[in-house]
Amino acid sequence: MTPTDIYAALREGVIGQDKALRDMAVAIYKHLIEHSVGNVLLIGNSGTGKTTIMRAAERFFAEAEGFERFSTIIRINANLVADLANRGMQSNVVMERLARQAADILGERATLETMLDYVSHGIVCVDEVDKLRAAVGGEPNVKGIVAQDSLLTLMENENVQVEMPYFDAGSWHSVTTPVNTQHILFVAGGAFEELYDQVLARVTKKSRADSFYKLVPGADGNLERRFVFDMSKHMAMEDMFDYGMTPQFLSRFASVVMLRDFATPDLVKIFRDIPGAIWPAAVNYFRHAGVTLTISDEAAFLVAEKAARENRLGARALSDVFGSVVKQLEFDPLASGLVREEGGQKVLEINREVVEAAYPS
Repeated sequence: MTPTDIYAALREGVIGQDKALRDMAVAIYKHLIEHSVGNVLLIGNSGTGKTTIMRAAERFFAEAEGFERFSTIIRINANLVADLANRGMQSNVVMERLARQAADILGERATLETMLDYVSHGIVCVDEVDKLRAAVGGEPNVKGIVAQDSLLTLMENENVQVEMPYFDAGSWHSVTTPVNTQHILFVAGGAFEELYDQVLARVTKKSRADSFYKLVPGADGNLERRFVFDMSKHMAMEDMFDYGMTPQFLSRFASVVMLRDFATPDLVKIFRDIPGAIWPAAVNYFRHAGVTLTISDEAAFLVAEKAARENRLGARALSDVFGSVVKQLEFDPLASGLVREEGGQKVLEINREVVEAAYPS
């Protein structure tokens, strides 16, 4: 498979983050050909798709044939890494989780040699890596420093002693053995919530804040003046150092990818079209009450537009906005005054007026 093949497989269910997916596709390709590891750091507001991209990688290895030895994937929270690192246990726990996952994949095929192969070609996804700051409020954060250093050790092609389960002669056994981490792929993600304000403050010292106001089309087609600041166009590596990520730690990532905030058209697709979307779930709920739920294109765009203004929440803002609209109807839709008879069916249409009444600007 080529990076373009992998990219095409990853895209399913991931909206609006093509740059991140291309970098992930190249990282996975390097992982498969045992090239120098292309570790990836994903930076983005809550709800921009960091976990979705990690899940897309998991799905890729679950569905693609012929790559099982590369498919041992674990996800671990950075807070747990920090707690374990302060007790001197981090390296062992991460690697032993990989070993347990490989054993689950292999079952009775888990010879010691095969286990070593699977674990040494695993993928480690670290959520909320921004919590591992080396400094907080201008003061050193010892937990963060130790956690970054211990993860750095794993990413520096070290031999790590791992308690390795294996199956032999009809039963499970265990042995402590060294595993080289040279071919383990690390994918880390974090919201870096204070980074936005930090970069904005630095940039607006040099250029007036007025320059970031743009005319943006609203749901009714009229232009509205809004403050639009794309951090990805202004962030420098120095901002990451100032935030509290050490140069040594960041140097182990071949790609540092800024996930973009979703535009309104992206959020419309996320709202209606992707697997597990909010809208189909709502339609199914009202079907049980004997009501056909519909929504006008203008109303769907308005829901997405209002969610887009909550750029710190990303796609999660859709639940907040649409929840305000639909929750007042879920208890007794027939009493809402919005249900009409149409072709022998009870139809409830959500239009612009219903959205505005439930979630005013």
